[in-house]
Amino acid sequence: MIRILLAPATLALAALPAAAQERMGAEVTCQPVGKSKQYDCLLTLKGMLSGQPIQGAAIVVGADMPAMPMAHNVKPVKAEATGKPGEYRFRIALEMHGEWALKIRLSKPRQDLIVHKMMFKAP
Repeated sequence: MIRILLAPATLALAALPAAAQERMGAEVTCQPVGKSKQYDCLLTLKGMLSGQPIQGAAIVVGADMPAMPMAHNVKPVKAEATGKPGEYRFRIALEMHGEWALKIRLSKPRQDLIVHKMMFKAP
């Protein structure tokens, strides 16, 4: 019985393009905007095995402070494609400087969550 239940799931996964099956990875660089706690960030999204840029992604980015769980978190913002394959921009406003965990949520090309820890220092 278990084989019968697993077979359709296996076939469905095999029918997906290789890019849709591959785990995604993100690189993020951020620059401060003036003296505020706002940062302009560039996100590069690639397949972890292939290294190929992921295009047409639907991305929102939120953040929270690992040192103070549930005390400091930032409302998610939408990342916009730059026009260069696999590159997306977003601006995030933090509550304070320190280490933040960026939560990169993808809904396209498939659902995924990437957590990327970064240190944000005063300019």
